[in-house]
Amino acid sequence: MFFAFAISLIVGRLIQLQGIESAKLRMLSQKERMATIPIPAVRGAITSSDGTVLAMTVQTDEVTADPPQLKGIGLTKAAAKLAGPLRMRPLVILQRLRHPSSPDYVVLSKSVNVATANAITKLGLPGVPLIPSYARSYPGGSLAAGLLGFVNTNPNTGVMTGEAGLEARYNALLTGRSGLQAEEVDNADNAIPGTERAIRKAVPSSSLRLTIQADIQWEAERECALQVRATKAKTCSIIVIQPSTGKILALAQYPTFNPGKPIASLAQTTDIPLSEVFAPGSTAKVITAAAAFQYAGQTPLSSYVVPDAIYWHGAWYHDAESHPAKRYTIAGIIAHSLNDGMIQVAAHVTPAEQYAEFRAFGLGAYTGLGLPGESPGLLRPASLWTGDYRNERYQISFGQSVDVTAMQMADVYATIANGGVRVPPRIVAGRITSSGKYIATRPAHGYRVISPETDSELISALEQVPPVYYRGGEPWGLVPGYTVAAKTGTAQEQGKAYGSSFIGFAPATRSNNLVVAVNIQDPRNGSYFGIEVAGPVFNAVMKFALATMKIPPDHGHVPYVPLTVP
Repeated sequence: MFFAFAISLIVGRLIQLQGIESAKLRMLSQKERMATIPIPAVRGAITSSDGTVLAMTVQTDEVTADPPQLKGIGLTKAAAKLAGPLRMRPLVILQRLRHPSSPDYVVLSKSVNVATANAITKLGLPGVPLIPSYARSYPGGSLAAGLLGFVNTNPNTGVMTGEAGLEARYNALLTGRSGLQAEEVDNADNAIPGTERAIRKAVPSSSLRLTIQADIQWEAERECALQVRATKAKTCSIIVIQPSTGKILALAQYPTFNPGKPIASLAQTTDIPLSEVFAPGSTAKVITAAAAFQYAGQTPLSSYVVPDAIYWHGAWYHDAESHPAKRYTIAGIIAHSLNDGMIQVAAHVTPAEQYAEFRAFGLGAYTGLGLPGESPGLLRPASLWTGDYRNERYQISFGQSVDVTAMQMADVYATIANGGVRVPPRIVAGRITSSGKYIATRPAHGYRVISPETDSELISALEQVPPVYYRGGEPWGLVPGYTVAAKTGTAQEQGKAYGSSFIGFAPATRSNNLVVAVNIQDPRNGSYFGIEVAGPVFNAVMKFALATMKIPPDHGHVPYVPLTVP
């Protein structure tokens, strides 16, 4: 009776499991074995204006094996055949085949390229399926890395997410929308090949086309790296911009990095030309001069007695180099980069007018590019130029007590080069939809910053700079066949560090021109003056850019503007 009772319990339980609740339990079992995973859309590409691919998505494959299916040809023989394409030792492969993660499934390689996948397919081995996946590739290596940024890939879903630069800024556009797929998994949560079932198709992504010109970007980065190494500097930024359109043709920096193998800490500091701030030094003198021309009736020929040191409103000011006291015109003050002259020019405008001019040129504000990590710089309102800061207006007149980005200063000179009209800079030319249709980015409208008369007066002064340095043995502002308007800058940063700048545009007599802005921070080998550190870089990049863009020479004659008067 006891055994009969026990058997009846077992039979009853079997009837319950196999009969009454079989459908329910079968469904629960399937749910436990099924996993829903996203199918990432192929991330869009990023290309330069000339079609060079800067970032793209390439297919990779996960190589798996079903050991029972390979026993027909022998596990040892299969391992030997797979060793070549996988670049693995046969014994390592054999060990995995003999001790799989589950009876019918083992991963041999998480990611192989298309060539390797094709080689494995040609082997014709049964039970070696390839599971497709994707990886981000940067064909140019570090080319434009600071601008592009980088992505991180979720190991569980395969979805890439932009973490810096353009990859982060346009992540939604480049990502598309992932699809969904259901598949059975083993006890180790590994997908079982052949059980996939699509639930929702992925929505293809779009691609970006930039205004960057790949050859100019490469040359600018090369010159940056060479000069940083030669001068043992901390950083270098070079920007090449087309003033009439606002198109950025190069946004270069050094040091840089490999976006394919990024360091997480770089996420907030990848784009040096937009994120790092510094004192602009004498390159900012044109802004105070513009205010004096516009608001105080001054002209390039207005003159001041300029000693090499002057006690002004309770503080001493010094020029970079000793010189006898002379009566310089404003054109001469700009050409010879005289701090003691510019503070006298600043006295002709009110603090409010001077501040308004700096803001009109875009300082103390974002440029409009909208890239991650961009800084607006630091420009204190004129209302705060009191008390201990009462002399700030004079310090700002020659580029101290104000912090800017390299992009902001390039934008200042692009405005001057464009007749006094600021066209907001842009880096994205347009996007390409998943269907292949190109949609151009609508350019922003320009707006006038200074009058045509003031602009013409500034250019006439800036045109005097290259000849002045040439007579001093520094030819870096001269480009044969082209009229160049330029300005150097040497600013004292924190401690004993200096910032060296050279910004200019050519041809100065035409609207079809280019601006090249060079800034090198903390050179510690040799000179720290802008003309000697940044000048050679400006010269090389400007020549290359003009030739690449096929901008014809103007053969212009630099107008005579007196730099000193009796």
